Amino acid sequence: MRAARKRLCSALVLAYGLFSLYAAYTVFLRPRRPAAARPPHRDRRPPRDRVAVGNEEWNPWEGDERNELVASQQRYEANLKAIKNARSHLEQTSLRVQVWGKAAIGLYLWQHIFGGHLQPADVTAQWREGGQKAGKTYFSFITGPSVVPGYFSVEAENVVLVLNGREKAKITYATQWLHYAQTLIQTHKIHHVAVVLLGDEQCNNEWIQPYLKRRGGFVNLLFVTYDYALVNEEDIFQWPLGVATWQPQETNESFKNYQDALLQSDLTLCPVGINTECYRIYEACSYGSLPVIEDVMTPGDCGNSSTYHSPPLQLLKAMGAPFIFIKNWKELPAVLDKEKKMSLQEKIQRRKKLIEWYQNFKAWMRQKFINTLEHSFLPSDKG
Repeated sequence: MRAARKRLCSALVLAYGLFSLYAAYTVFLRPRRPAAARPPHRDRRPPRDRVAVGNEEWNPWEGDERNELVASQQRYEANLKAIKNARSHLEQTSLRVQVWGKAAIGLYLWQHIFGGHLQPADVTAQWREGGQKAGKTYFSFITGPSVVPGYFSVEAENVVLVLNGREKAKITYATQWLHYAQTLIQTHKIHHVAVVLLGDEQCNNEWIQPYLKRRGGFVNLLFVTYDYALVNEEDIFQWPLGVATWQPQETNESFKNYQDALLQSDLTLCPVGINTECYRIYEACSYGSLPVIEDVMTPGDCGNSSTYHSPPLQLLKAMGAPFIFIKNWKELPAVLDKEKKMSLQEKIQRRKKLIEWYQNFKAWMRQKFINTLEHSFLPSDKG
């Protein structure tokens, strides 16, 4: 009995052990069959944010989405138009010219003749620049003490160099710039050079001659102030002296007082100095005060050549300047007597006509300058 009971217990223990082993094998060691794919769940509810209306679905945000789409399309079209305009602008620009303003007369060229702006506006800034398109040409202008040879970006193949040649020290500085430009020509970094020169007041400008292309140099064009005898309207042109550029020590009050004096004066007397041409002529024109000019040629080489001696102010006279020219100041009382007989309305009309003439003069000089550069710098269409 005891033996039978013992065998039964052993059998139960063995059966439990086998079941435990099978359970462990099933859970941890037996490979699993892949689960059968479930059919996709069909959501019979309307999509989110949509309400079924009859057989159609209504989206409450549909109007906003449509407006955003239209706005996006408009932005795209505007950007595309801007790109096309910019491309057209570049295609129409046949010439790029960089102006290096290393003399005060460069400001008259840029701000008065071209009507250009400079950034920053502060006249004492170390670096100032501007740009504008005119005709087939895009002009960029740089000036300031920080503009020195080799330390700025040359951004065009054509250069206008504005120089001061009035005195020995200025000429030495000017030649340094010419040598720098010559190096750029020789290394093919630029192709053409024109010079705007504040010339000597007695027209002693022989130092510039060896740099001219016609003399074996590299300067294609020369625009020079005063009645230089070698002006030929081919590669040497007369350029207006223009207005004075005010120095940093000039106060706003003193400048305003000078402006007010010109505005309140019907006439501005312009006696000769070292040269007949002076800044006061152009400053008076700016405010409509009629210049009374002492029309005599000063000593020196201005207007002189081997064959003739021309009168002064050839450029202004050729443009029909409506000034009063006198040979001697003894003529002034007669001028003043005539002034007394003029009515206020006549004087107002004269002032308007003078300002209009001066605006036309500057516009004419601008167009002549542009045309001359384009004719010289652009490839010829002939043959």
